[in-house]
Amino acid sequence: MARINIFENGLVNHIVSVSSLVANSLSIQGIYMPGSLSFNNVAVVLSGSGGVSENLTLSFGLYSLNGSTLSLGNSASQSTVLTLNQTMFSWISLVTSATQDIIPGNWYLGMLGSTSLGGSWSLVMEQAASISQGTYGGPFIRGYYSASTGGLPSSIATSDMIKEGGGIASTSQYAYILIGA
Repeated sequence: MARINIFENGLVNHIVSVSSLVANSLSIQGIYMPGSLSFNNVAVVLSGSGGVSENLTLSFGLYSLNGSTLSLGNSASQSTVLTLNQTMFSWISLVTSATQDIIPGNWYLGMLGSTSLGGSWSLVMEQAASISQGTYGGPFIRGYYSASTGGLPSSIATSDMIKEGGGIASTSQYAYILIGA
């Protein structure tokens, strides 16, 4: 397989700003990495409005799946104080704890966020069909951690994840993420 320099998990024409950050809510999205990538930074897009300052913490985790357990392989976090003076969009960069060579295959992207006010910032997300009825019975692909968490768990049983459906209408909305070397 060829080496790649950048990976994005969504189609740009399907990106919308939805949902304020839900404090301590971890979402996980399965992706297929088409080539090898030296992974050392992550970027996400936020939108916001209003004239307030607030603390913002974002954490990103790269997970692998072995059997029915997601294992944290690498992570990045950014804490900052941001002031909103107008309706705007902003890139936030997170640097990983260590450079990792990602090999082609299936990986899982975890995003955890919190703000001091909780209502002014939104992650820019991939907007896909919203499936709220009937739980998907196949293997774990994406979902939300069933418990509130203040940090990225080192391992997660897929049985502790709320998969597509299950009465949650927002399970098809995941943060737009760029991964680069």
